[in-house]
Amino acid sequence: MQFRDTDYYWASLDRMRQAQTLSKERNAYALSMYCSGLAVECLLRAFRWKEDQSFEGRHDLKSLLRASKILRVNDEHMRRRGKNEEEILRPSREFRAAMNEIVILWHNNLRFASEARLKAHLTGLNMIQGIKGDPLKKKASDLIDAAKLIVNKGMVLWESPKKS
Repeated sequence: MQFRDTDYYWASLDRMRQAQTLSKERNAYALSMYCSGLAVECLLRAFRWKEDQSFEGRHDLKSLLRASKILRVNDEHMRRRGKNEEEILRPSREFRAAMNEIVILWHNNLRFASEARLKAHLTGLNMIQGIKGDPLKKKASDLIDAAKLIVNKGMVLWESPKKS
């Protein structure tokens, strides 16, 4: 099956919506975390595909972020809108912080993780100490929130006209 940039883009929106549904309605936190990261991966692939249509099969979000050039696209979009450098840097920092959260919490292998295995993994990384209530729910929420920020920004950039 061949995918185009638009296929990746629309898949990112689908995966984001599915991640939210899985978390809220099904309490399927491992799968919702997987879908959240996949939503971001699809979005980055969509932007990368515009630049380079060769298939890149790794799931390395840091590399995809660089290859997608989405941060450059964002900066150019903000400059076209007449924003000053601080107004450009602030959202860029928020974007990078969200990406860091995603890179820490997400891995393509989450698709294989049971809830118990995910909890053990997060415990081993000292990521759930001090969390009151359900730590998987909290970490799934953190990842979903970070992914929503990325996907929502991607939607704005995808749909914005490319005027010079």
